[in-house]
Amino acid sequence: MTRTTLGLIAVFALIAAACVSFGAYFSYVTLLNAHKATVEARFVITAQRVADVAGQAASLGIALPAQQTVSEILSRESRIEKAVQSMDLVDERGTVLFSSDPARPGVPAADGGGGRVVAPVRNDLGQTIGSVVVRYDRAILATGADALGGDLQRIALPTLGGACLATILIGMLLAAALRRAVRRAAEPALWPPAAKAALAAAASVHRRVGVDPEGGRRGA
Repeated sequence: MTRTTLGLIAVFALIAAACVSFGAYFSYVTLLNAHKATVEARFVITAQRVADVAGQAASLGIALPAQQTVSEILSRESRIEKAVQSMDLVDERGTVLFSSDPARPGVPAADGGGGRVVAPVRNDLGQTIGSVVVRYDRAILATGADALGGDLQRIALPTLGGACLATILIGMLLAAALRRAVRRAAEPALWPPAAKAALAAAASVHRRVGVDPEGGRRGA
């Protein structure tokens, strides 16, 4: 019985550890996604601001390839945020027309690494005539992920240890209570008064019908 009890305690401790571990993992993934959304929201606002300028110029009859002043706007906006690698004004075919990086005009917007956010450029009819693409350094996400991972470790590891310890202690207390209950059940002298009275009533019935309480029918 002791071996069985210890085995059950170990199983429940592992279950508690697994629950804490999965909870910490899903919390990490959720926070990581929220962090990414927060970081990209800043870039989306910047990209949309430039897209609105280009869209207003297009509504006045200035085609995207003719909007030379956008280059300076892109350079200025990209300098505000250090994590931005480049800001591109892209036409409908996905070719970079103007960029904060002088080497990028004329190349496909998909070229180049890093994360990307896109804001569409629309004319006064609501038609999409191009887009503003912000490429940012993914290191900013990695830095946030490392910080989140460190914070969760500081919280999850003590919680994991506490859950396992609490499970073991509760299991030991339950096992001790079970052993005491088994001992009491095996010794009628330790039974509560109601159980003793029930045993006496059963013994009295046995005697009346001529059955030995220890088993078997009495001889004549």
